[in-house]
Amino acid sequence: MSRPLLRNSLVLRIALPIVLIAPILWFAGCATPPARPQAEPLPDNEVVQTRPGATPREKMIEIALTEWDRWGRQVVRVGRDDTYCVAGGGFPDQPQGRWLTPDDPTPAPSDEESGTDMPLPKAVATPAAPAPAPCLRYPDGTGGEATARGCVLAKRYWAIVGKTPTCQQLTTGGWAWSAVFISWIMRKAGLQNDQFLTGATHAEYVTDARDHLLKHPAFVLERTPAVPRPGDLICTARGADRFMTDPAEIQAGRTPMHCDLVVEVDPVRHEVKSIGGNVQQSASMSITELNDANQLDPYTNSVMQWLVILRNQLP
Repeated sequence: MSRPLLRNSLVLRIALPIVLIAPILWFAGCATPPARPQAEPLPDNEVVQTRPGATPREKMIEIALTEWDRWGRQVVRVGRDDTYCVAGGGFPDQPQGRWLTPDDPTPAPSDEESGTDMPLPKAVATPAAPAPAPCLRYPDGTGGEATARGCVLAKRYWAIVGKTPTCQQLTTGGWAWSAVFISWIMRKAGLQNDQFLTGATHAEYVTDARDHLLKHPAFVLERTPAVPRPGDLICTARGADRFMTDPAEIQAGRTPMHCDLVVEVDPVRHEVKSIGGNVQQSASMSITELNDANQLDPYTNSVMQWLVILRNQLP
């Protein structure tokens, strides 16, 4: 073999492995893109303290309880008799709620038009009637989110999807913040893109679970009736879709929904305690009566037609 041919042969032997290896190295250095586009979060150095050694599920619950405490510990009671009563909590400087009366002449806006993610309560008591848990309504522009402190708290949640609403925007329906509240909790609990994807609407992460989009999903979808467990997300459609019965109809980013994080289940009292954002203009704990089998279902009360449970798969 002549020297030029020998030299060319050696070059090919060396170059070919390099050509084959280079694409492998290039792909190895690139992160796998998430199953759906993710907004770039704003810079955030806040660390929410949880107990040392807490599991991801426990962290979610602890973070949700911490946020509820920061918002003033507002409680909403959802009864089998279709009552939906706001009691306690709030900030000293927040606009006053309005007492409900049985003959309330003011027509209540639908929750499609309201900034809250939850239905407005039915009138059940007069201001003068003695009641252990008087019922209030917090229309748009009132409640905890209308205070300076509430604005600061809610802005933190929107930052997880790269948004910076004004304090005035936060009191309007266009900037309902319950989905980013859940997204913020999941990121603060340490969940990554292959476990949970953030979103400005609940329907996005509900359909992620329904369609099995994630490699290591933190949640899987289960239809109701079902027994809720601490760490689960309980979800309902709302507005014009509130009577939806088939999860297959949910459209990511389009179906209006609300989800709460379950923090406690009391089988003796037949109650589930859950925390959600933008519930009667605050981060509230809802205490919901379950059916006799301790299941959450769409028909035990008519104000909350719970459609699905996102079952927590994490320890």
